[in-house]
Amino acid sequence: MRREDLFRNTVPPTLFTIVLFVIWEIICRAFNIPLTILPAPTEIFAALWQYRVPIIENSWVTLWTTLVGFLLATGGGLLLGIAVGWNKNLYAAIYPVLVGFNSVPKVAVVPILILWFGLGELP
Repeated sequence: MRREDLFRNTVPPTLFTIVLFVIWEIICRAFNIPLTILPAPTEIFAALWQYRVPIIENSWVTLWTTLVGFLLATGGGLLLGIAVGWNKNLYAAIYPVLVGFNSVPKVAVVPILILWFGLGELP
């Protein structure tokens, strides 16, 4: 990447973000907005620094859970795809159900999954 392109692609978004944070900070201070409504960026960064250790620990747990879930879903989907691709009867039986599941919004399924599996790392 050329130096001009790097400058053009990084400086404007960075400046915009800095200006946005400065305006946000000024508005929060000028209008004395409560922290529970809209905390100032400096308050947010201070809280991130204060709670950095638990945030990092919980981020690792979240990353691990995400990777395990992704691997299980990929493995199960691959096995199901191979089985459906090799067997016409299985394809005829399962494909309409898969199309039906695909039409349901994923957000609508989350409460059911929480009821089934609960919250947390282990069942």
